[in-house]
Amino acid sequence: MELLRVMFSTVTLNATFRMSAPLILGIAGYCFCRKAGIMNIALESFMLIAAFFALLGSYLTKNYMIGTLFGVIAAVVLAALYGLFTFHLGANGLITGVGFNLSGWGLTTMLLVMIFHTRGATNVGAVSYDTIDIPVINSIPFIKDIFNNQTLLVWLAPILTIIAYIVMYKTTFGIRIRALGLNPEAAETAGVSVVKYRWIAMLVSGATMGLAGAFLSLNSLAMFTENMSGGRGFMVMASTMVADGNPLKGMLFGLIFGYCQALALTWSSLGVPTQFTGMLPYLAVVIILFITNFKNLKKFGKI
Repeated sequence: MELLRVMFSTVTLNATFRMSAPLILGIAGYCFCRKAGIMNIALESFMLIAAFFALLGSYLTKNYMIGTLFGVIAAVVLAALYGLFTFHLGANGLITGVGFNLSGWGLTTMLLVMIFHTRGATNVGAVSYDTIDIPVINSIPFIKDIFNNQTLLVWLAPILTIIAYIVMYKTTFGIRIRALGLNPEAAETAGVSVVKYRWIAMLVSGATMGLAGAFLSLNSLAMFTENMSGGRGFMVMASTMVADGNPLKGMLFGLIFGYCQALALTWSSLGVPTQFTGMLPYLAVVIILFITNFKNLKKFGKI
């Protein structure tokens, strides 16, 4: 009964809102890639390298906003390199993505040892985000325990998602991005520059993945550990794929994965084996992808 109780406790829901934030931040940008017909599996490296450089920037300047800017710039540079390889040099996107992910892990580990002389940097003097107290929420029982005293990045995640939805479905830019995914040849014929809009989508996704990476290393405790992204880049990709590039639907799946991560923490504190709780977020990814693919097969009469 205790396991069921904590499933809907304020502690779990508060952690859900917080832990889904990096996923939602990434989804807000990657949905443009999805709609533009770009398959990018290098998101994990974008997030991981951004997390490291965000910590480094905060460490050097003692300012978490500048640290976040470091992370965003690092991820945008990676996105530009990925775009150069795949859009102009004819590189295979799958192989390039795998190379980026492996290189991201190796590069951050090497820099971590070179600069901080450790494989897990904490208490190095970097500055993390402050929590925000909202007086209006303080007067609302239950709600205050879930939403209050979160950081700016946590609140920025749903705001960016709503903006992404408006841009995607209410602007000319969004129409052109969606046209690329449906039929790039027809879009080119209509005067839409396929390369231009794919570049924009790629760089936007890089920027939001940079924010997601900065969240990992600066949100509550300024720290960086080896491979700290822990598969979140793939969760961003899975959420966006299942939502077919719809930012609001993607946010819903991001919340589901964040809830599984939060539940893993609360159940671990009750003695549930970590081998089981650790696989909950990834199990949720597999189940959701299976259900979605099953529905698609039924839709097209293949089963």
